[in-house]
Amino acid sequence: MFKTFDKLNIEEQVIKKSRFIALGDFVDSEKGVNEWLADIKDKYYDARHIAYAYRFSFNNQVYQKSSDDGEPSGTAGKPILNLIINDNLMNVVIAVVRYFGGIKLGAGGLTRAYAGTAKMLQKYYVDRLKEVNIICDINNADRLIKYLNNNNIKFSKNFEEKLFVKAYVVDEQKLKNDLDYVNFS
Repeated sequence: MFKTFDKLNIEEQVIKKSRFIALGDFVDSEKGVNEWLADIKDKYYDARHIAYAYRFSFNNQVYQKSSDDGEPSGTAGKPILNLIINDNLMNVVIAVVRYFGGIKLGAGGLTRAYAGTAKMLQKYYVDRLKEVNIICDINNADRLIKYLNNNNIKFSKNFEEKLFVKAYVVDEQKLKNDLDYVNFS
């Protein structure tokens, strides 16, 4: 299970006269990230900085990146990316827009401001799971149920001539690789 956003979410705060606006949204591709960032940059064209980070999974590979957008290196995008990783977020993009208020915050202050503003989006996290249908011979039913329980995978089951399981997973391919003795529908 991982957490993500189900729609665009926005939070805002003012720190020493600088206005910080955090925006978080669901993305699942590089194209999606680029289009989303282009829209944000158009909307906030007059902002001094738009730092961002994203992380998404595609074909069992994780793609992630951050940008400080002109802030001192490591003070804006990296704290946002660290938050994404530490909060176990996937398929997300978070941008923090800064309107400079005339007071310099220093490297530590910038790091706290960007991370703290992005952290305000935590109340919008939602769990995201994939539904997978599994068909298993009765001979392997105990083995399958043990696997699902040991891996904390939520599931419902139905016994007929075969065991029919509806499982909810993050990584469908891993499940298919691990369960080579069952069929998927």
